[in-house]
Amino acid sequence: MTGIARAMEFLALSLYVMQELGLPYFVTIIFAARMVPMSLFGIIIGTISERVSPILVIQTIYSLSNLITGISILLVLTGNFNLVFAFVLAFTNGITWVVDLAVRRRVLVDYVNKSLLSSSLAMETLSNNATRLIGPLCAGAIYTYIGLEGIFILQLAMYIIALLLIIKFKKLKKHNINLSSLVSNRKELKPHWAHGLLKEILITGKNAYNLLSLRLVLIITLIFNIFGFPLVSLIPILGREKLILSEINIGILASSEGFGALIGALIIGNISPQKYLVPIFVTGTVGFFIGMFMFSLSPSLLLAFISLTFGGIFLSGFSTMQGALVYQASSTSKGNNFGILATCIGTAPLGLINLSWIINLIPVEKAIQINVFFGLFFLISTSLYFYLKK
Repeated sequence: MTGIARAMEFLALSLYVMQELGLPYFVTIIFAARMVPMSLFGIIIGTISERVSPILVIQTIYSLSNLITGISILLVLTGNFNLVFAFVLAFTNGITWVVDLAVRRRVLVDYVNKSLLSSSLAMETLSNNATRLIGPLCAGAIYTYIGLEGIFILQLAMYIIALLLIIKFKKLKKHNINLSSLVSNRKELKPHWAHGLLKEILITGKNAYNLLSLRLVLIITLIFNIFGFPLVSLIPILGREKLILSEINIGILASSEGFGALIGALIIGNISPQKYLVPIFVTGTVGFFIGMFMFSLSPSLLLAFISLTFGGIFLSGFSTMQGALVYQASSTSKGNNFGILATCIGTAPLGLINLSWIINLIPVEKAIQINVFFGLFFLISTSLYFYLKK
């Protein structure tokens, strides 16, 4: 539900700033606003979830997203929605994204049979990738026939359902023992939940650096989120400026990456590659960069769709193995390590801000190609370093 809402909102705000305001370079800046909470709150939220009930953290942030999305609907209906509140909406739902990565995913893997970890995370990635297929398709059609308010109303419905589902999860009988212990711990720690928080965060960073496998994941995540992930924000811009697509076709184009990731997650879920986590993780990153390079050269919607689907297939390998490797490297403090992973993902605004001024100087397809070159260079260098370190 949150994945559909997030994908819809990204395309809706992208079309809003391009169509209504005529400011295509603001697409990357709004995307950066959604990613900033990762860097600001990733490790903090992950650490807090180790001290209080993680379900309580999820419920609280989902409720906040409901509130801000509801206000957005009222502003659009009264004609008062503007660029400032677009940033507020993106930032708030960016916090929800942090919770999805650092807390919800951690809660999921806590209840998974460890021998099925990679397959289970592939299914989680599959459902998430399906939302990146459904969300843009819905957003493109709704924006054309109803408008921004239609997207926000459906987005609010998604967040309400997500909140109800996490409340239901908390009440499930098979989790009663585990959750009751979490609640009892929370009661004991509640008055002192912030005690020693900074010290624990520093220890988490030090431990993450000392674990070679975790350090590999975090460094490649940094490279991907500075040079790779920001390129997703350019899909609507290239579709509008180079391919001259309508809103519906932009929605179709934006869904292609999610379609490819859906295919990739199905493949990984079936083969259960527990012994090949690192090779798939690295190969997935390389394949995504190649797909984006092909996309930058595409002269038509069909070829652009195929290129992004190709990149999405490999991206599922990156995202699935990322969670599996972090969990595998975390004998303790899983919430902390997922939090520091979210913080590394939160470096994407650096790449997004860089892209926002580059696309004002050169064509968007050239900006993609430059990012791909630097991303592959640093990725290959890092992989060789860790290969030599075994």
